[in-house]
Amino acid sequence: MSLVITIGRQKGSAGLDVGKRIAEVLGIPCYDKELVELAADKSNLSPEALKNADERATNSFLYSVANGGLSFRGLHTPTPYDMPINDKLFIAQSEIIKEIASKGNCVIVGRCADYVLRDVPDTEVLSVFVYGSLDYRIKRVAKARNLAESKARDMVVKTDKRRRSYYEYYTSNDWGVMNNYDLCLSTEKLGINESADIVIEYVKKKYN
Repeated sequence: MSLVITIGRQKGSAGLDVGKRIAEVLGIPCYDKELVELAADKSNLSPEALKNADERATNSFLYSVANGGLSFRGLHTPTPYDMPINDKLFIAQSEIIKEIASKGNCVIVGRCADYVLRDVPDTEVLSVFVYGSLDYRIKRVAKARNLAESKARDMVVKTDKRRRSYYEYYTSNDWGVMNNYDLCLSTEKLGINESADIVIEYVKKKYN
C-alpha cells in the first residue's frame, strides 16, 4: 500500500516548500515540475510545449464546439490526433502519477493528483490544500521575484484563476473548497515548517 500526499496550493502560499519539507522529513520523493519532463518522455512531445500547457485547462468552450461535444465530460471522445496539447499533457501526467504511486510513498504537488489517484488500488491519498490571504501571498511573491506589489498581485490572481480552471475542468470538483481535502493549512497563520510538521505528525499517527 502506497501513501501519496497530494498538495493543492494557492499561488504564493509556499505549497511546494511545504511539500518538500514533508518529503525530506519522511524520506520520500517530492514531485512537481519533474512531472512535465516525465510526461514529455512518455508522450514524445516537446518539453517546452508541455511546460507552456502545464496546469492549464483546454479552452473547453471552443474545443467543445470544434469537436461537437465535451472532452472528458460527455459526448465526444477525441482521438489522440485532434486532442489539444493540454489534454495530452493531462493524460500523460496522470499515467506518470499512477506509475509513481505504484512504486511507493511520495508527495505530489498540483496536477490534480488527488483526483487522478482517487480510485487507484493499493494507494492511500492524503489530500492537503495550502493557502493564505491575498495580501500575504502578494508580499511573498513580490519579495521572491523582486517585483512591484502591483505586478505580484497580477501574477497571484492570474495563477490562482488558471489553477482553479485547470482543476475544475479536469475533475469537476471545486478547487480550494475545504470539504474536498483532508487537511487545509494556512502558512500565513502556521508558518511553512509548522504546516509541514502538522502533516508529518498526522501521517505518523494515522499510518504508522
